Amino acid sequence: MALSHCSFLLSRVDSGLQRWNRVIKTRVNEGNPEQAILAYVEMLRVGFHADNFTFPVLLKAASNLSSWCIGFTLHGQAVKTGFCGHCFVGAALLDMYSGFGAIDHATKVFEELAVRDVVVWNSMLAAYASCGQMDNAMKLFANMPQHDLVSFNIMISGYAKIGRKASARSIFDRTHAKDVVSWNSMILACTNVGDMRDAWNLFDVMPEKNIVTWNTMISGCLHAQLYAEAVDLFEEMKAANREADHLTVTLVLSACAHLGWLRKGTQMHVYAQDHGLASSLHVATSLIDMYAKCGSIEKSLLVFYKSPMKDVFCWNAIISGLALHSHGYASLKLLDEMRESGVRPDEITFIGVLTACSHGSLVKEGCWLFNCMEKEFGIPPKIEHYGCMVDLLGRAGFLDPAFQLVKAMPFEPRESILGALLSACVIHQDLETGEKVINLITTSKAHHVSDGELIMFANLYASCGRWKEADKWRHRMNESGIKKPAGGSTIEVNGKFHRFLAGDISIDQDL
Repeated sequence: MALSHCSFLLSRVDSGLQRWNRVIKTRVNEGNPEQAILAYVEMLRVGFHADNFTFPVLLKAASNLSSWCIGFTLHGQAVKTGFCGHCFVGAALLDMYSGFGAIDHATKVFEELAVRDVVVWNSMLAAYASCGQMDNAMKLFANMPQHDLVSFNIMISGYAKIGRKASARSIFDRTHAKDVVSWNSMILACTNVGDMRDAWNLFDVMPEKNIVTWNTMISGCLHAQLYAEAVDLFEEMKAANREADHLTVTLVLSACAHLGWLRKGTQMHVYAQDHGLASSLHVATSLIDMYAKCGSIEKSLLVFYKSPMKDVFCWNAIISGLALHSHGYASLKLLDEMRESGVRPDEITFIGVLTACSHGSLVKEGCWLFNCMEKEFGIPPKIEHYGCMVDLLGRAGFLDPAFQLVKAMPFEPRESILGALLSACVIHQDLETGEKVINLITTSKAHHVSDGELIMFANLYASCGRWKEADKWRHRMNESGIKKPAGGSTIEVNGKFHRFLAGDISIDQDL
């Protein structure tokens, strides 16, 4: 009778623990790691203790929360209760420390595990791959007692992320039962190094494609500046009856923005609405950016104000869009609205508003914003912010203050900053400051100046009527074999892009 009663109590304990495990797992799967941890605390309070099924889920919750404190506490409890050596728990610890970027802790856990199944080996392999330590990953891979498909895919993906295409291809070719992840990772290895030819070849012959495949190819086209091809891929994807996700739409909208293709961008907007993707913050931000870059700031504002949720990226997109259209005061007004809504501006926000001030000749406002960046917002100005200020002062004719700012900035001035200041000197015919800029360029570059800078030097002297000096720089241009590129423009006709160059009467240069 006593033995039967004990068995009944144990079954109740097991049943209760299983229910708690289900509750905790559900919370994590729903994206509520905080609630999962709170459920665990309540579980302990009512007398239940974690087992080898509880700890992996809890460790995943700690990783999702990026909480070292919770992670270390759970690790300590796993050690005390004797579950630390269990394969499930060991693999979860490796994944957690990998997520924290604590590769040394992961290595120590791995070395202390007495029993290692292929899941544990793969977790350690993924830890090395996630932090780019592919040489260590290769050593571990070579010492593994057995490999499964996940092992090969981790290696291909790891090499792809660090741009080692040949190493990825070597592992890919050794993989016998390739799945779609294997093919996608190999395509990523090609696109990451700009080898779109090999990426297309793999894409054409792979036996199965999923949404990741299409997104990887479209993203690769974007990075290779093959914007029209990115849009064509989306059309091919639709023709194959494949459903796009928010990332697909975001990528294609970016391609439309680069092309200035408003018609296609508007069609993408309709597609996003019809497929329930327009409410995504990523899609809304991309729509704002696309409409602004395609010349329709009114539609950008419409999307922005209709969006029920607005994060910092959404605010930055509309502020930058208004800056692009020279609506300086409107950008500053939105900055105030952003702060009132509780969204904290970041460094990109200030690039947007400073650009708006530059395009709108708002010198006083721009100087105030630049000076309060670090004092009020804790954002130290970066070289991009200094560049905006140099452009602002230069456009407004304050060339000496702009030059002094360049001299005082704690960075080596980029070619774009010096070029903007030199261009302002040409426009305002300020030879004195212009010669200082020329001296700074030739000194900092040990007389190795770019083609564009040589052209600008000649233009500066020509604008000030100093033809002898202008001829000297033009002579240097001729000696260097520099030819000023012809001006051109691009238009879209019946879905095709045509480029026209100055003096060119041909209309057959399809992009």
